[in-house]
Amino acid sequence: MQKYEVEYACFRKVVFEANSQEQANDKAAIMEDEEIEGNSSSEGYVIWNEPSPIN
Repeated sequence: MQKYEVEYACFRKVVFEANSQEQANDKAAIMEDEEIEGNSSSEGYVIWNEPSPIN
C-alpha cells in the first residue's frame, strides 16, 4: 500500500477597521497570529493540494 500526502488549509475571515485601502493592506500584512485567531471566523478546513504519492 502506498502512502499519500494531502495539504489542508483553514481560511479565516477577520473584520477590522482602517482609514483607507492602503492602511487596511498594511494592517493585514502585519497582523499577529493571536489577533487573527481571536478575531476571526472559519468554516473549517478545505483541501489545499490534492493527495499526491510520497516516494
